[in-house]
Amino acid sequence: MREILGKVNNKIGLTSRIAAELVAEANRAANCNILLYCGDDYADLKSIMNMMSLVIRDQDEFTIRIEGTNEEVVEAKFIDLLTQLKLLK
Repeated sequence: MREILGKVNNKIGLTSRIAAELVAEANRAANCNILLYCGDDYADLKSIMNMMSLVIRDQDEFTIRIEGTNEEVVEAKFIDLLTQLKLLK
């Protein structure tokens, strides 16, 4: 299992566009289960509906948990994406 810590740095929180990019990346990892945890809530990162049900505000911290085959590769891709989106803690 791999974990990546992130933090939202956007005055309006985690937007639908950013959520969609995270979901798209998660769906490329067919052999992994990927969950996003924020506080007491979590969502399946492969489901845009699950992601949109979360309320993630500015300065909220979150954790992406990756389990499955090729965890290292999936983790590296998420780190790259989170860096581009300025969400990596």
